Amino acid sequence: MVRWVAVMAAITLVGTVGVSAAGAQGKFPAVDQPGVSDTEIRVGGIVSDQGDPTNGFLESSFDGTEAYFDYINKTEGGVYGRKLVLDSKRDDMLANNRAEVQGLLTQDDVFAALPIAVQLFSGAQLLADEGIPTFGWLINEEWGSENNTPGPPNLFGQTGSFICFTCGRPRVEPWLAQKLKKKNVGILAFAVPQSEGCAEGLENSFKKFGTAKVKFVDKSLGFGQPDYSAQVAQMKEEGVDFVVSCIDGNGAVNLAREIKKQGLDAVQMLPNLYNADLVKENADVLDGNYLFTTAAPFETKPKPPGLKAYDTWIKKSGGDKNENSLVGWINADQFVAGLKAAGPDFTREKVVDAINAMKGYNAGGLVSAIDWTKAHEDQGDCYAVLQVQDGKFAPKFGEPGKPFLCFPPDLKKLPAKPQVSS
Repeated sequence: MVRWVAVMAAITLVGTVGVSAAGAQGKFPAVDQPGVSDTEIRVGGIVSDQGDPTNGFLESSFDGTEAYFDYINKTEGGVYGRKLVLDSKRDDMLANNRAEVQGLLTQDDVFAALPIAVQLFSGAQLLADEGIPTFGWLINEEWGSENNTPGPPNLFGQTGSFICFTCGRPRVEPWLAQKLKKKNVGILAFAVPQSEGCAEGLENSFKKFGTAKVKFVDKSLGFGQPDYSAQVAQMKEEGVDFVVSCIDGNGAVNLAREIKKQGLDAVQMLPNLYNADLVKENADVLDGNYLFTTAAPFETKPKPPGLKAYDTWIKKSGGDKNENSLVGWINADQFVAGLKAAGPDFTREKVVDAINAMKGYNAGGLVSAIDWTKAHEDQGDCYAVLQVQDGKFAPKFGEPGKPFLCFPPDLKKLPAKPQVSS
């Protein structure tokens, strides 16, 4: 097991965008670690691709990681004279995560696990027990622990490593309803644990922090359900004017279409819809609605250094440009930051300990600054809010170069003006 220590407590990093001496050619000490040779540092990742009913483009996380590795390898010569290689790319096909994690650990000979972008993270404990540095998309409860107890110290999500679906935390949805002066809320979810937990958390957050009242809740929806006529009719009867849901992007489009059809005068918070093509195709029903991202949106102006580098290298590599590839890029940046902080005689344990001592990591401005001395516990959430306008995404409520609205976990009520962060 990896020890929960901070061997570099004074370290403060803001991302690894830029040339570093760690990448310079020269003589470096031999490293006796899995996946490390004199010329390479090999990692492996797992996504949910085939069998993923949401068609969430999770496999694009590989594109982002490979683009970042290309960037470091070509501009800095790798790290400590070694090329970074995404050597293993596994697909858990939704239901086989534990088996694929086991294969990654016992068959693939990799130093670290990244990117991890999966719908079900049943193999998380295997990675935690092995102490392997692990980086991925923070959408599964296994990344952290509930009840404010620290999660595994070697698991690093792109914005921290705490997640609690059901907690009534300060969050952007009740704040937006308050900002837009909405009074009555409708909440919808699929009849699966993750979606139901998300809906429960929304209910709890609105009850604890919202000025709007929850008037309608339906957590019995079937996945892929195309017909929301009954739910919209009931929301119309209840006077719902703000709709939030825990469904996939296609479901959100179908819901928006039914809302328009029935003339429900409500704003929808769009889940899982940071998808330019899908929004453009459905602008007639999506315009005027809102969504959020937890990484800097592509529309951020001025672009932070990390976003400029991502734009350049995802294009050079030929990878897909989307939210998932951006998260894969951030995962790779965090990994490299840990390698550089650990020193040339790096080990898995030193990388984990070095990251957990960082207090200002932000991936070159791609995420709001993470204090990893606290980020395995609840450090609050930061969101970049966008509105759909003419089939495109328009940033809202932030400031130039500061796209994030941040909500610390100790808030007693939602502020009229949340903290704005770069």
